[in-house]
Amino acid sequence: MTASAGFRVNSPKVVHEVFDAEVVIINLGTGTYYSMDGVAADIWTRIDGAMPGEIVEGLTARYEASAGDIETAVAQFLDELQREGLIVPDQASSDEKERPGRSAEGREHPLPRFEPPVLHKYSDMQDLLLLDPIHDVDDAGWPILKSNDDAR
Repeated sequence: MTASAGFRVNSPKVVHEVFDAEVVIINLGTGTYYSMDGVAADIWTRIDGAMPGEIVEGLTARYEASAGDIETAVAQFLDELQREGLIVPDQASSDEKERPGRSAEGREHPLPRFEPPVLHKYSDMQDLLLLDPIHDVDDAGWPILKSNDDAR
């Protein structure tokens, strides 16, 4: 993990959607899709432009665990997301963005226990996802097809 850099979703190659407390991610380059929930989904929603320390800070305010345990789990999870090609380092400043969960929350109730994040990987639909004509579009996305100049 690059500690001095933030991260961003590797789009347009990677698309994702948040459904309630679950995130579904598709890597259009490999045809592999993923799901995550709980802490993993919480990390994913904080990724764009965030520094690893900011992600840890937000999770420390939200879950019951030591900052060291959270930091280790976040570092391992971000490494896994990078290996899968889902996120890439982003050198752009993250100071301008407001982060969810960074402020101290009123603690009338005990914090939920921190569970290490898990990325569920599925490859059973790779052939179908790779056949989808959406791969033949330019960076603007569907339904704009690549021009012949883009094919070179």
